Amino acid sequence: MKKKVGVVLIAHGSKRSESNREFLELCEEIRAQNSLNFDEISFAFLEFERPSLEMALDEMSDKNMDEVYVYPYFLNSGKHVLVDLPQIISQSKTRHTTMKIELLTHFGASLSIPAIVTKELKNIIMSK
Repeated sequence: MKKKVGVVLIAHGSKRSESNREFLELCEEIRAQNSLNFDEISFAFLEFERPSLEMALDEMSDKNMDEVYVYPYFLNSGKHVLVDLPQIISQSKTRHTTMKIELLTHFGASLSIPAIVTKELKNIIMSK
């Protein structure tokens, strides 16, 4: 039987609803592409907005996911990435013992970032 695999994209969250909406739009684009054919792609916020990571993981469990990968949409490996997210995931693992939950490396650690920034700078400056 095929394993059911889900992904939760998590951002910091903002008091500014427009900022949260930008993240939701990104999540929708990622869902639409879903080139890896995940069974479920969800989103969560660490602060200021819902769903929380706990809520998103509960929902993944309700959908009988076997494995869930949490992808932090954070630029830097600060306290949230190094302490808060691992703590939340550890607590969630005690509630969802049959579901594998793995915290992935945060977005900002991607080796693709320098090339993307360089390309964007070139495009922005050349268009002036």
